[in-house]
Amino acid sequence: MDLDSYLKSKGNEYAPFCPDRAKNIYNKLKIHLQLPRTIIHIIGTNGKGSTGRFITLGLEQHNCKVLHFTSPHLFDFNERFYKNGSCVSDTQLEQAHAFLQQFDYIQEASYFEYATFLAFVLACDCEFLVLEAGLGGEFDSTNVVDSTLSVFTPISYDHQEILGESIQEIASTKLRAMSKCNVIAPQCFEEVNHIARTIAKERNASLVFVSEKINDNNLLKYAQKHHLAPFLTQNLNVAKHTLALLDKEIDFDRLSGFNLLARAWQLEPNILVDVGHNEACAREILKIIGKKQVNLVYNSFFQKDVVKILQILKPIIKKLLILDVVNDRILPKDQLIAICRELEIDWSDFRGVDADSEYVVFGSFSVVKEFLERKNAR
Repeated sequence: MDLDSYLKSKGNEYAPFCPDRAKNIYNKLKIHLQLPRTIIHIIGTNGKGSTGRFITLGLEQHNCKVLHFTSPHLFDFNERFYKNGSCVSDTQLEQAHAFLQQFDYIQEASYFEYATFLAFVLACDCEFLVLEAGLGGEFDSTNVVDSTLSVFTPISYDHQEILGESIQEIASTKLRAMSKCNVIAPQCFEEVNHIARTIAKERNASLVFVSEKINDNNLLKYAQKHHLAPFLTQNLNVAKHTLALLDKEIDFDRLSGFNLLARAWQLEPNILVDVGHNEACAREILKIIGKKQVNLVYNSFFQKDVVKILQILKPIIKKLLILDVVNDRILPKDQLIAICRELEIDWSDFRGVDADSEYVVFGSFSVVKEFLERKNAR
């Protein structure tokens, strides 16, 4: 069975959940792997993909062989595996798939666990593996390996149905993936830093807290040149501090442009696209848009707190345009309309864009994918 058919047979990305399964599979598989000497584990709620990509671009400046594993993908599964400057080929993926299929026990893996093991295989000829956690931290399949260092991006509310309702529960399960050396990005909730200090003390681990204030003029010039959103500029700063722990310095004059799709992406002069899907991401959109009024092309998974997200975005919403998305997890349309009415937000169905209006496309990877496919903007 080819990889595409095999993944389709797996169904939901993280189901069924079992805290020990990935570890048990890895314990059998690891004798057949030769992982990179340096593994950088990226954990958090927001900014994992962009922080990991900036770290990867910085390592590539030093001619290092790097695999960056990220998730989910917009269009092609290959997007999850960025190796030595580009996404891996179908052939490389099929070869890694064939390697894993030698082992009967691999069939137990969930979709995301299998993707993680593919990353391990693909990284065997690399010096560095930048490994982005999928969901949570301590029980995530990316946490089965011993990381050289861990990077914790901003931790906030998301996936409460799995990780817990409080920020303390969410932060605890993520921070328990801590390694001996850890970088903590600027956090929205002080509780996160407190929990980090507690766990670090228990484990005799080191913490590097990155300040929200950026003093590096070269970094700021790069951000301005490449029109980075405020949160991307912060993530670049976190990447810089992470690389410093590896004795790698970023040359911002030579650093490649950011190349991860749909993160505060100015698709056209009047269209901003972002895969954000929670309250913290909504606040970052506010920082980008400022006091302007825009048309919000939107939909959401039913697990998200749509009321809170739209309350945050309401000051910038001229009209909410509901983008129909075929997905079992999408909020029923009548419920989204009811929320718009409750919040007194003008709405209509999305029917396309015109050059005289400004748009923000926001809500999930599925929403952005649907929009880009309609725009033929892959």
